[in-house]
Amino acid sequence: MTELVAAGFWRRLAAHFLDCLVGFGAWLLGSMWLLIGVWELRGAPSDLREIFVLALAVPAFAVVLHLAYHVLMLVACGQTLGKMAVGVIVVRRDGGPVGAAAACLRCLGGFLSAASLGLGYVGILVTPERRGLADMLAGTRVVDARSARAVAESEPEAPAVIEHRLSA
Repeated sequence: MTELVAAGFWRRLAAHFLDCLVGFGAWLLGSMWLLIGVWELRGAPSDLREIFVLALAVPAFAVVLHLAYHVLMLVACGQTLGKMAVGVIVVRRDGGPVGAAAACLRCLGGFLSAASLGLGYVGILVTPERRGLADMLAGTRVVDARSARAVAESEPEAPAVIEHRLSA
């Protein structure tokens, strides 16, 4: 029987770094167009209240963009672009596909891990399944995509979604 192999710390860190680059680029472009659009439609901010609203809108846009990117990519593909680049996939603990609720919990866990100055990531270093706080909250694990492909090919009862996602 083929086992799913947990993705290591450095591959996950590389995926996270790549996702940060993608997210920052998307946020930068989106924020720029948001500000250009507002200024074109309404003109430059004329008072402190308008500046305050714009100052809140730009970070709020970043949060929405972050949630949408991670949730939609995990539900649709099981991977973000960074995870695709380094060859890892997110699955439920039993190897099945990640649903929307689990993807949202992973985002919450990622926020809590960052807010705790990285303590939520310690589990990736010390647990056998390499599961951090986000994975523990969501009931997921990050595994090597090659091992997931091998499981999907060798076991007919393996979750069909892994086979579908890996063949795309």
